Amino acid sequence: MSNTVPADLPRMFRPEPKLAAMPVQPSAKNRETLAAAPARTWSFLDRTTGNMQEVTCLQGCTVDHSMDRETPTHPEDIWCATSSSDVHLPINESGEIEQFRVLGAFIRQEPFSKHLHERVPHAQVEIVDDHFMESLDPDGLATVILTLEAQLSKFRAVHAQLVELREQGRVQL
Repeated sequence: MSNTVPADLPRMFRPEPKLAAMPVQPSAKNRETLAAAPARTWSFLDRTTGNMQEVTCLQGCTVDHSMDRETPTHPEDIWCATSSSDVHLPINESGEIEQFRVLGAFIRQEPFSKHLHERVPHAQVEIVDDHFMESLDPDGLATVILTLEAQLSKFRAVHAQLVELREQGRVQL
Protein backbone atom coordinates (compact mmCIF):
# COMPACT_ATOMS: atom_id res chain seq x y z
CA MET A 1 0.00 0.00 0.00
CA SER A 2 1.15 3.54 -0.68
CA ASN A 3 0.97 6.61 1.51
CA THR A 4 -1.17 8.50 -0.98
CA VAL A 5 -4.75 9.48 -0.36
CA PRO A 6 -7.23 7.85 -2.79
CA ALA A 7 -8.26 10.29 -5.54
CA ASP A 8 -11.96 9.59 -5.00
CA LEU A 9 -11.82 10.54 -1.31
CA PRO A 10 -13.96 13.65 -0.71
CA ARG A 11 -11.89 16.82 -0.30
CA MET A 12 -13.03 17.39 3.27
CA PHE A 13 -11.38 14.09 4.30
CA ARG A 14 -8.07 14.62 2.53
CA PRO A 15 -5.16 15.62 4.77
CA GLU A 16 -4.11 19.24 4.76
CA PRO A 17 -0.92 19.98 2.83
CA LYS A 18 2.05 21.04 4.93
CA LEU A 19 1.96 24.76 5.66
CA ALA A 20 4.66 26.86 4.02
CA ALA A 21 3.86 29.80 6.32
CA MET A 22 1.61 30.74 9.19
CA PRO A 23 -2.07 31.06 8.27
CA VAL A 24 -3.35 34.58 7.77
CA GLN A 25 -5.25 35.85 10.78
CA PRO A 26 -8.85 36.80 9.95
CA SER A 27 -9.25 40.54 9.62
CA ALA A 28 -11.78 43.07 8.40
CA LYS A 29 -10.26 42.75 4.91
CA ASN A 30 -10.69 38.98 4.53
CA ARG A 31 -13.68 38.14 6.72
CA GLU A 32 -16.98 36.76 5.54
CA THR A 33 -19.69 39.38 5.33
CA LEU A 34 -23.33 38.78 6.12
CA ALA A 35 -26.30 40.95 5.30
CA ALA A 36 -27.31 42.43 8.64
CA ALA A 37 -30.89 42.89 9.78
CA PRO A 38 -31.85 46.45 10.74
CA ALA A 39 -31.46 47.41 14.40
CA ARG A 40 -34.64 47.66 16.53
CA THR A 41 -35.31 50.47 19.01
CA TRP A 42 -37.69 49.90 21.93
CA SER A 43 -38.32 51.06 25.51
CA PHE A 44 -38.64 49.35 28.88
CA LEU A 45 -39.54 50.41 32.43
CA ASP A 46 -36.32 50.55 34.48
CA ARG A 47 -37.06 48.62 37.68
CA THR A 48 -34.38 50.55 39.63
CA THR A 49 -35.48 54.10 38.75
CA GLY A 50 -39.08 53.75 37.59
CA ASN A 51 -38.19 55.66 34.39
CA MET A 52 -38.60 54.53 30.81
CA GLN A 53 -35.29 53.67 29.12
CA GLU A 54 -34.77 53.46 25.37
CA VAL A 55 -32.65 50.66 23.90
CA THR A 56 -31.41 50.13 20.37
CA CYS A 57 -30.67 46.47 19.72
CA LEU A 58 -27.43 45.17 18.37
CA GLN A 59 -27.74 44.98 14.59
CA GLY A 60 -28.87 41.43 13.77
CA CYS A 61 -30.27 40.80 17.28
CA THR A 62 -32.62 37.80 17.36
CA VAL A 63 -33.61 38.01 21.04
CA ASP A 64 -37.34 38.32 21.77
CA HIS A 65 -37.51 41.40 24.02
CA SER A 66 -41.28 41.28 24.53
CA MET A 67 -40.98 40.38 28.24
CA ASP A 68 -38.44 43.19 28.73
CA ARG A 69 -40.92 45.67 27.22
CA GLU A 70 -43.97 44.37 29.11
CA THR A 71 -42.63 44.12 32.68
CA PRO A 72 -40.35 46.30 34.83
CA THR A 73 -36.82 45.11 34.13
CA HIS A 74 -33.45 45.63 35.75
CA PRO A 75 -31.23 47.28 33.09
CA GLU A 76 -28.42 44.74 33.60
CA ASP A 77 -30.83 41.98 32.54
CA ILE A 78 -31.12 43.49 29.04
CA TRP A 79 -28.91 41.83 26.45
CA CYS A 80 -28.86 41.36 22.69
CA ALA A 81 -27.46 38.45 20.68
CA THR A 82 -27.23 37.26 17.11
CA SER A 83 -28.28 33.72 16.24
CA SER A 84 -25.98 30.72 16.33
CA SER A 85 -26.35 27.71 14.10
CA ASP A 86 -26.29 24.60 16.27
CA VAL A 87 -24.24 21.53 15.47
CA HIS A 88 -24.76 18.36 17.49
CA LEU A 89 -22.41 15.39 17.88
CA PRO A 90 -22.96 12.08 19.67
CA ILE A 91 -20.75 12.09 22.80
CA ASN A 92 -20.28 9.27 25.29
CA GLU A 93 -21.27 10.70 28.67
CA SER A 94 -20.81 8.14 31.48
CA GLY A 95 -21.48 5.18 29.23
CA GLU A 96 -24.50 6.73 27.51
CA ILE A 97 -24.43 8.34 24.06
CA GLU A 98 -25.97 11.81 24.14
CA GLN A 99 -26.28 14.50 21.49
CA PHE A 100 -24.36 17.59 22.62
CA ARG A 101 -24.25 21.02 20.99
CA VAL A 102 -20.68 21.84 19.92
CA LEU A 103 -18.78 24.80 18.49
CA GLY A 104 -21.48 27.44 18.31
CA ALA A 105 -20.62 31.13 18.06
CA PHE A 106 -22.64 34.31 18.26
CA ILE A 107 -22.28 38.01 19.02
CA ARG A 108 -23.66 39.45 22.24
CA GLN A 109 -24.00 42.95 23.70
CA GLU A 110 -25.21 44.00 27.15
CA PRO A 111 -25.89 47.75 26.88
CA PHE A 112 -26.27 48.34 30.65
CA SER A 113 -23.64 45.94 31.97
CA LYS A 114 -21.43 46.93 34.93
CA HIS A 115 -18.49 45.71 32.83
CA LEU A 116 -17.61 48.14 30.04
CA HIS A 117 -16.21 45.41 27.76
CA GLU A 118 -19.67 43.77 27.71
CA ARG A 119 -21.35 47.00 26.56
CA VAL A 120 -19.72 46.68 23.13
CA PRO A 121 -20.37 43.76 20.78
CA HIS A 122 -18.30 40.71 21.74
CA ALA A 123 -18.24 37.07 20.67
CA GLN A 124 -19.26 34.06 22.70
CA VAL A 125 -18.14 30.58 21.65
CA GLU A 126 -19.95 27.53 22.96
CA ILE A 127 -17.33 24.77 23.02
CA VAL A 128 -19.74 22.06 24.16
CA ASP A 129 -23.27 22.21 25.59
CA ASP A 130 -23.40 25.24 27.93
CA HIS A 131 -19.60 25.62 28.27
CA PHE A 132 -18.70 29.01 26.84
CA MET A 133 -15.72 31.21 26.08
CA GLU A 134 -17.18 34.65 26.77
CA SER A 135 -16.46 38.29 25.99
CA LEU A 136 -14.06 37.65 23.10
CA ASP A 137 -12.88 40.70 21.20
CA PRO A 138 -11.99 40.32 17.49
CA ASP A 139 -8.38 39.29 18.27
CA GLY A 140 -9.54 36.77 20.87
CA LEU A 141 -12.00 35.20 18.44
CA ALA A 142 -9.31 35.10 15.72
CA THR A 143 -7.04 33.23 18.15
CA VAL A 144 -9.80 30.68 18.81
CA ILE A 145 -10.34 30.25 15.05
CA LEU A 146 -6.62 29.69 14.39
CA THR A 147 -6.38 27.22 17.28
CA LEU A 148 -9.34 25.22 15.99
CA GLU A 149 -7.95 25.27 12.44
CA ALA A 150 -4.65 23.85 13.72
CA GLN A 151 -6.52 21.12 15.61
CA LEU A 152 -8.62 20.33 12.54
CA SER A 153 -5.41 19.75 10.57
CA LYS A 154 -4.39 17.22 13.22
CA PHE A 155 -7.80 15.52 12.93
CA ARG A 156 -7.26 15.22 9.17
CA ALA A 157 -3.84 13.64 9.76
CA VAL A 158 -5.36 11.11 12.17
CA HIS A 159 -8.09 10.38 9.60
CA ALA A 160 -5.52 9.76 6.86
CA GLN A 161 -3.56 7.48 9.21
CA LEU A 162 -6.74 5.57 10.10
CA VAL A 163 -7.64 5.11 6.42
CA GLU A 164 -4.11 3.88 5.67
CA LEU A 165 -4.12 1.40 8.56
CA ARG A 166 -7.50 0.05 7.51
CA GLU A 167 -6.28 -0.37 3.92
CA GLN A 168 -3.20 -2.26 5.11
CA GLY A 169 -5.39 -4.71 6.97
CA ARG A 170 -3.65 -4.04 10.29
CA VAL A 171 -6.97 -3.43 11.96
CA GLN A 172 -9.12 -6.54 11.84
CA LEU A 173 -12.88 -6.05 12.11
